[in-house]
Amino acid sequence: MSRPLPRFAGRLRTAALAALLLGAGLAALPASPASAASPALTQYVNPFIGTDNSNSPNPVPGGAGGSTYPGAVVPFGMTQFSPDTPTGSPSGYRYSDTSIEEFSLTHFNGAGCPNNEDLGLLPITGAIGTSPGTGWTGYAGRYTKANESAAPGYYKNKLDNYNTTVELSATQRSGFMKLTYPNTTSARLLVNTGRSATGNRNGSISISGSQLTGSVTGGGFCGSSKTYQIFYVVQFDRAPSGFGTWLGGTVTAGSASTSGTNSGGYVTFDTSANTTVQAKVGISFVSLANAQANLAAENPGFDFAGIRAAADTSWNTILNRVQVTGGAAADLQKFYTALYHVFQNPNVASDTNGQYRGFDQAIHTASHTVYQNYSGWDIYRSWAALIGLVAPTEASDIAKSMVLDGQQGGLLPKWSHNNNEHFVMTGDPGPIVVGSMYAFGVRGFDTAAALTLMDKSSNGGTTQGQAIRGRQSGYVSRHYVTEDPSDSLEYSASDFAVAQFAKAVGDTTKYTTYMQRAQWWQNVFGTDSGYIQPRGSTGTWAWPVVPSSNSGYTEGNPSQYTWMVPYNYQGVINLMGGATTAVQRLDHHFTQLNGGLTQPYFYIGNEPEHGVPWAYNYAAHPQGTSSAVRRVMNESFTTGAGGLPGNDDLGATSAWYVFAALGMYPATPGADVLALHGPLFPSVSIVRPSGTIQITGSGAGQGAQYVQGLSVNGVSTTKSWIRYGDIAGASTLNYTMGSSASAWGTTAADVPPSYNDGFTPPPAAPELGPNLAQGKAATGSAACNSAEGAANAVDGSLANNSKFCSTAATKFLQVDLGSVQNVSSFVVKHAGLGGETTAWNTGAFTIQTSTDGSTWTTVASVSGSRASRTYHPITTRSARYVKLNLTTPANDGNGAARIYEFEVYH
Repeated sequence: MSRPLPRFAGRLRTAALAALLLGAGLAALPASPASAASPALTQYVNPFIGTDNSNSPNPVPGGAGGSTYPGAVVPFGMTQFSPDTPTGSPSGYRYSDTSIEEFSLTHFNGAGCPNNEDLGLLPITGAIGTSPGTGWTGYAGRYTKANESAAPGYYKNKLDNYNTTVELSATQRSGFMKLTYPNTTSARLLVNTGRSATGNRNGSISISGSQLTGSVTGGGFCGSSKTYQIFYVVQFDRAPSGFGTWLGGTVTAGSASTSGTNSGGYVTFDTSANTTVQAKVGISFVSLANAQANLAAENPGFDFAGIRAAADTSWNTILNRVQVTGGAAADLQKFYTALYHVFQNPNVASDTNGQYRGFDQAIHTASHTVYQNYSGWDIYRSWAALIGLVAPTEASDIAKSMVLDGQQGGLLPKWSHNNNEHFVMTGDPGPIVVGSMYAFGVRGFDTAAALTLMDKSSNGGTTQGQAIRGRQSGYVSRHYVTEDPSDSLEYSASDFAVAQFAKAVGDTTKYTTYMQRAQWWQNVFGTDSGYIQPRGSTGTWAWPVVPSSNSGYTEGNPSQYTWMVPYNYQGVINLMGGATTAVQRLDHHFTQLNGGLTQPYFYIGNEPEHGVPWAYNYAAHPQGTSSAVRRVMNESFTTGAGGLPGNDDLGATSAWYVFAALGMYPATPGADVLALHGPLFPSVSIVRPSGTIQITGSGAGQGAQYVQGLSVNGVSTTKSWIRYGDIAGASTLNYTMGSSASAWGTTAADVPPSYNDGFTPPPAAPELGPNLAQGKAATGSAACNSAEGAANAVDGSLANNSKFCSTAATKFLQVDLGSVQNVSSFVVKHAGLGGETTAWNTGAFTIQTSTDGSTWTTVASVSGSRASRTYHPITTRSARYVKLNLTTPANDGNGAARIYEFEVYH
């Protein structure tokens, strides 16, 4: 269930949304009108979604829910003018706080480490006592939640202890603040030039009439020592009546300039006759002159209403790239808020004159918009493909910018903050981001240079003096990474993207090299455990494997990372034993939707698992995808402040939701494949320069998540996937949706492609047919407890701890098939497949058959086993009864036998 909606501004165009707001006891402020040609979509955006602790269980550590911010920003804006509250780290703002320490100019949407919050401004009234340089938080403004509102490009609040109303808006490179003070001669604005989210650093301020100028130093992202400089200019709509500065603990009234750590200044206004003061702030990462030029170009006057309207228009224009209709009010709000978050990063880094600071720390000039700030490990999963699909023009400049970063710094960016690479997280995501955008039609950048940079990363290349692939030499020599199996998968995933990009631009040699490396994923798949697991330098496998343990993995565990081979699910499924086992394991995995780092379940709150729901499609079971996706959309995403299941990570989590609502997902990062599951909305129009993609979902909506049929560009298809090329121009996807699963997408010919170039793939799992034991009468030795009886081993399910457990002296499990039948194989699924330690997999057992229940013949005998799944083909024989005798119940000496499934086949 959703928390009550926070109050947000926006004109209501549907009775349903109005009812939703009024039902929560909330009002809405009118938004600026959209153009007549475009639907008013900003009304559906709630900037408070994701600003507090997640409603989902087990959110990723280190973040305040989605770590989003509610302040004023325009699409990809250089400035993000937003309030900072006491417990808002890492985003700066937490909805449940009721005081504001400052309104600062820079923020990240959803990053997991404290960041930005540069150039803090705070209106106050009254005398200045303790120096703000040493007692800044003592000046914080308290507020009442009912007075707070936000809409795209706009934020409003009232600081109760100063009786001052604050309104914020923004342009691409500037912020705009409208202050309504009480009648007083001591209305002041504090300007903190020495404080940011990551500590106090050097800053400067110079006050001259109605203008302030100077610089601030920020940086320190995720513990880095790297910094950057922001130049700023603040202009007021009238001259102050007084001013002063502070440095450390000393306040100097009448001082017009200062610099240093813990520095800042203030201006005073007499609001006895006019209570409104307007302040606009231009910034630049290049120079003060550029900050002034940016402000002059984008906000030459003091028309706050006009700037706010322009910000609303810019948001409405970009949101109209994807027009959805016919959905429930809450669904519309979740969708357009997610799309709003997608378009907040990366950020414009170049000034209006084209200058920008590059990764070589030098000043350059570009003829296109230059972007910076990439959370590569997060955004490569789906954000890159989405931005290519819905914002191809901007994506072209983003790709150009990433290539420039590589040419000036050394390699494509990994996790960068402004013009600094911070090497956060693992792997080599830059090639996947660029490759995914290219796969989804993005052109206009130097592909030869991009491929050179991709190749350089794998051959000892560095950026800003450090390698992105720090474990590359061991990876190449052993064909896997010993330190972290998840990092091995990240390297292989990047290699796959490089291979696909090389093939697309005509370099067959690099294609061959990198596809061979991409297939090294198999070297960390343990065939005994059935999981991605650690492997030593001599090739030995760590044992046992605890599927829920995150020890030795990057923000995940074996259960979660086993599904992170999206370009070769066919290989993974075959190694698991086939589609039936894969579907059972997926069903078990979706026992929980946000299982956290230390449970063997799905984790929507963190990116490595984002694509897992679509693994069902590869097992010819698309109804599993449809069910899982809709559950996540409804249970893990809400319209409250806690409405995101984990950090938004610069739009990554929101991109997942957007794709989920569209009915498609880029399941193979670096390739052009879209796995399909059907739309949430009856009508979707993706408006692109090359033509509109029209998606219709007859019967779509809540309770109708299953595809009954599909035609692509007028041709009926049962395939559960398409390629980008199928929809690159004007195109149509017409779905029929329903409330129950259908046969659509359920044959082997319907599954999305896996990529087997570069190695000999695992042999296809045998087609065993129906499980003769499923649902039949089962008996066994005394169970561990009443919930773990023999029937659990023949119910066809691994989920919900459904197993037979026995500690009896003689342990056995017997199934009556109901009649004498021909049997030719058996499958036993042990503790490991149920998410338990593989140490509890059965060590020794026999399988017997009988036609009368009295005379038994041993047909299989196993000892010294530790496998999570065992397959036992025999010469075909007649049997009505089958028995599993468990002589060594576990491979670590544990006395309990645990059998999740005992399957019998013709």
